[in-house]
Amino acid sequence: MELGGKVTMDCPKTGCKALLELHTKPFYGGRKHRITGELFSPSNKKPFLKLDGEWNNIVESKQPNKETSQFFDAHSPITRKKIRKLPVMESHESRRVWEHVTTSLRNGDEQAAGDAKHKVEETQREKAKARKESGEEWKQRVRYLKLM
Repeated sequence: MELGGKVTMDCPKTGCKALLELHTKPFYGGRKHRITGELFSPSNKKPFLKLDGEWNNIVESKQPNKETSQFFDAHSPITRKKIRKLPVMESHESRRVWEHVTTSLRNGDEQAAGDAKHKVEETQREKAKARKESGEEWKQRVRYLKLM
């Protein structure tokens, strides 16, 4: 079975928009695994970047000035995330919060993973309830980079 179609992604923070199309295999000739797309800034009707390529190979980007560059290479080496070790992480950091779920899944123990997930979610609900009762406002601890 082959899936294809159009996808629209909107970023509520920046207002940017991406239109992607996954093309199905042509009946006669043409390229397989093709993907095309356009990226729009919030104030423009014309795209600031166009994409064209194969999702399992190389996708190139083209700017309005006709300059092209490689956008994605499926064959590039995988870059490992650089993260701190679990014992050094703060108690609220995601990998530490979900470590028992992850360990259980890696060990193939779905029951233990489900139990650990339930415990994490219940703890989060209890903390949210306590904050609401005390009038404490939730403060986001993670900072995101502004792209535009």
